[in-house]
Amino acid sequence: MRQLFRQPTFIYFFLMICVVITESCSKDDTVLTQEPKAEEDVNFPQIEFNTNGSVPIVSKSVYVDGVLKVNAQSTNNDLTIDAQIRGRGNSTWGYPKKPYKIKLSSEESILGLAPEKDWVLLSNYLDGTHLLNAVGMKIGQLLEMPFTNTITPVEVTINNEYQGLYMLTEQIEVKPNRVDVGEDGLLLNLDTNYDEEWQFRSSAYDLPVTVKYPKMIDAVKLTSIQSEFETLETLVAQADFPNNEYLDYIDDVSIAKYLIVYMLTGNEEINHPKSTYLYKTSMGKFTMGPIWDFDWGFAFEGTFQHFSVFDRPLFWSSSSSGTQFFSRLMSDPRIELLMKEHWTAFKDNHLTELLAYIDEYALTFKKQKLGILVYGRQTMRVQMN
Repeated sequence: MRQLFRQPTFIYFFLMICVVITESCSKDDTVLTQEPKAEEDVNFPQIEFNTNGSVPIVSKSVYVDGVLKVNAQSTNNDLTIDAQIRGRGNSTWGYPKKPYKIKLSSEESILGLAPEKDWVLLSNYLDGTHLLNAVGMKIGQLLEMPFTNTITPVEVTINNEYQGLYMLTEQIEVKPNRVDVGEDGLLLNLDTNYDEEWQFRSSAYDLPVTVKYPKMIDAVKLTSIQSEFETLETLVAQADFPNNEYLDYIDDVSIAKYLIVYMLTGNEEINHPKSTYLYKTSMGKFTMGPIWDFDWGFAFEGTFQHFSVFDRPLFWSSSSSGTQFFSRLMSDPRIELLMKEHWTAFKDNHLTELLAYIDEYALTFKKQKLGILVYGRQTMRVQMN
């Protein structure tokens, strides 16, 4: 098993079959002034948001009122609705091409997705291929991981200014059509940004844990949630691990599938950890997921390049709390066996489908020349073999 997953090279291999990097990323700033010229018409859905009075969107915490218009192009899913918009993201909010969160005035479906109020527009500023989040989520869907998001390419215009290609996706939140754990369930996020009100540092591994749900809690409830999480964590840290009852508190299949996704995509956010979610129903075990944020996957480097360190193991940073905790889980022979079992089933039953998805997705962007969209900097240029 360790031989099979020694390093996250497999997905880089087949991605490089589909996408050839012909120009490295540059930090030179440029400005997007017009829509790209299409080599062949590809009718991406259009999302237009006009704020009242053309008020600019400058905050991650303060919503701006306005009207959202969705032109689905090839379906009957057009929508016009009062809505609010604000910025979102952590490091991504600091880039010239901004990500956004949209809140509708009522629960509605956008482009055929399950109706809810809250939606996310991912900017993909670091990803000139527009493949990284899409491929990560597709793997989760093929592994049948509950509550895995859908990635839908859309072109965005705000206050009559074209913003470029974005990815529409669901907000990770506890709702019947999102993360459905019930009113008494939990949704936790392990994230070193650690900048929200209800959070704690765990005792054994110093993991940064933010309580995403329930929303309204107090110090007593926070202590109860911390105790529940640390019951699991303490068992993982004990000398008798894995020969103790830790799997009474966390779902083993979810660990295996989660690690498969992160190893195949080389998503190093788990090492910090960042954007690493767990959920549970009131009477259930902790379950890994939903998966989220592959901007720093696929051997991303601080020089704004992906695919540059293709042979680096996922758990290479031994001092990080996420590395210590999740590599410990993976050392359990039962988890290794489950990873091998689910990887074999994935390879036999879904690999061809994933390859076809990547080919089709990459070809779509080649036709539209969206692989070389510039916004704030020159992104990597891509072409098909």
